[in-house]
Amino acid sequence: MTKTRAVSITALLAASALVLAACGNTGQAGQTTPSVATSAPDTSGAGAGSSESSAPPATDSSASSSSGGGSGSSSGTATASGSSAPPSGDAAACGKPHGAWTAPASTGGSVNVSLNEGMTSWNGANAHSNSVYNAYPLNLTQANIQYYDDQLVLNNTDSFVTCKKIDDSTYSYTVNKAAKWSDGVPVTAADMFLTWAAQSGVFNTGEVQTDEAGNLVKSNAIAFDTSSEAFQLVKEMPKISDDGQTITLKYSEFFVDTVLSPPQPQVAAHVVAMHALGETDAKKATDDLMAAFAANFKDKKTDGDKIKKIADFWNTGFDFTQLPSDKSLYLSDGAYLMTDFKKDQYLTLELNPDYNWGPKPAIKTITYKFLPDAMASVQALQNGEVDVINPQPTADVLGAVQKLKNQGIETQTGGGGTYEHVDLAVNNKGPFDPAAYGGDKDKALKVRQAFLKTIPREDIVNKLIKPLNPEATVRQSFNIVPGSPTYDAVVAANGSKDWTAVDIEGAKKLLADAGVTSPKVRFMYADKNARRANEYKLIAASASLAGFQMVDGKNPDWSSQLPNTKIYDAALFGWQSNSTGVSSISPQFRTKQQNNFYGYSNPESDKALLTLNKTTDVAKQTPLIIQVEKNLFADAFGTVIFQFPDLVSFNSKKIAGIKQMPLVPGYFWNYWEWTVPAG
Repeated sequence: MTKTRAVSITALLAASALVLAACGNTGQAGQTTPSVATSAPDTSGAGAGSSESSAPPATDSSASSSSGGGSGSSSGTATASGSSAPPSGDAAACGKPHGAWTAPASTGGSVNVSLNEGMTSWNGANAHSNSVYNAYPLNLTQANIQYYDDQLVLNNTDSFVTCKKIDDSTYSYTVNKAAKWSDGVPVTAADMFLTWAAQSGVFNTGEVQTDEAGNLVKSNAIAFDTSSEAFQLVKEMPKISDDGQTITLKYSEFFVDTVLSPPQPQVAAHVVAMHALGETDAKKATDDLMAAFAANFKDKKTDGDKIKKIADFWNTGFDFTQLPSDKSLYLSDGAYLMTDFKKDQYLTLELNPDYNWGPKPAIKTITYKFLPDAMASVQALQNGEVDVINPQPTADVLGAVQKLKNQGIETQTGGGGTYEHVDLAVNNKGPFDPAAYGGDKDKALKVRQAFLKTIPREDIVNKLIKPLNPEATVRQSFNIVPGSPTYDAVVAANGSKDWTAVDIEGAKKLLADAGVTSPKVRFMYADKNARRANEYKLIAASASLAGFQMVDGKNPDWSSQLPNTKIYDAALFGWQSNSTGVSSISPQFRTKQQNNFYGYSNPESDKALLTLNKTTDVAKQTPLIIQVEKNLFADAFGTVIFQFPDLVSFNSKKIAGIKQMPLVPGYFWNYWEWTVPAG
């Protein structure tokens, strides 16, 4: 991680919720909703990614994030395990209530910030849209039920939604009657209900289908492209209050991260209903949507056609890469409104004049300029084209921004919440899939083991990361952040020591034993990402020594293509944390969960992960995490390389109030504290 507050980062269990990180905003992913992976930028300089699309990033826009329970932490502080339950009836059921917000003395001014990539969807909750470059703008246009501050304290925006723990299995959420979407339609419990309905899996009758290019295609089944570790356990129909403002969720069993899992409104229910069901009146559309879900819940043979239309629109109806002509597709219930969006150029947000149920920003206009090249973003900062950059840090980038001090450019560096890793696909009939060898699991395992033995992790850290952080080391855990209280114990027992050094001869022997000659590996990573390109070169050179045929799979759409293993065999990217909950481990590694794109399945791990989702005692969590990691290494799932460094540079003459934060949404977490300096 790249924050300077090592203690704060250390407090994170590496098992925090993840989002595809964009690394420097170009190679990772981030996530701000329960059980959703997002992509975030990689700020480590060498490159990192989160599912970049939900899914801890540096600033490299090639990372992803994934959140298992949600986007918060229990009772507002990060514990060693990151999960604990609030006392019954506690008002802090969604974090520490913030209370009333103070309006700024005045509003005005504008700020330009850089991102590596543009938005791809107004619905960041889906697997294919779980990225930081969606999460960052949505953080300013969505009213958020909860948020982390830079001390990793979880706060509840209770002026928007108040939360109550009724008992150990029952939670209620009440939305402020003043809250409304930017078309004037009130935000109600129906909007929170839709989040539960989509992410619970209760209404699904099949799985999401894609074409050869990885695009979602319609099928005969009901299949929402999203899921939540929390809401999968809410199997009863939620109750809606008579006034339509409160939703009550009852869990079928204890869940460790309920506090991190409020039903955050993702998109307007009335808009989904109007488009999916052909209604023109917002209230009638919402009523029809709710009635369809109620009828189908009682009898799966009833209104299935309506639920399918709703799911199909939820999945792709809000996907766009420039300003839609239909304003309903980008409604806001938050502090800012999107007023312009030019593909591959910029996105502009303006203050929402009607917003009074949350933070009150001072800056009138925020423009995101899309600059995929890290050094180009530094040049733009120098020229005054942008005021804030969060690029993928490299030695060259760091040196360049440090030379701009006399222009008032300030730079914050530190450890980030993203980690770099390589995952292998076992569901595409490629070199790592048993199906390629007539179902021979042992042969496929040996090929995976052989490939992982060639990845030069120490070389990558020494050449690409240590120039930024001389203390950097190879990360040896999939789920625990280096420096956290349990890291050493996990690493000592997880089997990672067997994969530390490159072993070309060992790889050759494994291939020979498997009877596999010159396997071809399609290796996907973020295009226009210098650090990742350098990582690939090092990996390809090493793997070729053992006989692997490496195919350069750099891809500008890598984050949205992660679910499409038809086009790659191995993927290099970064996961970025968006919460401190332990339930975030499960979406990556449990069978058929949202961020497990690769077909990985281990029944022993599945059992351990389900138990982990019910365990609050850190002493009992650690053995479960060790068991999962032992299996990941033994099964040759993939490997972990390093923790991202983070870098944010800004023009102190143009903007004040920038504060780094290792979780998604990064330095955007406190946009309401930003000001334009006088003069």
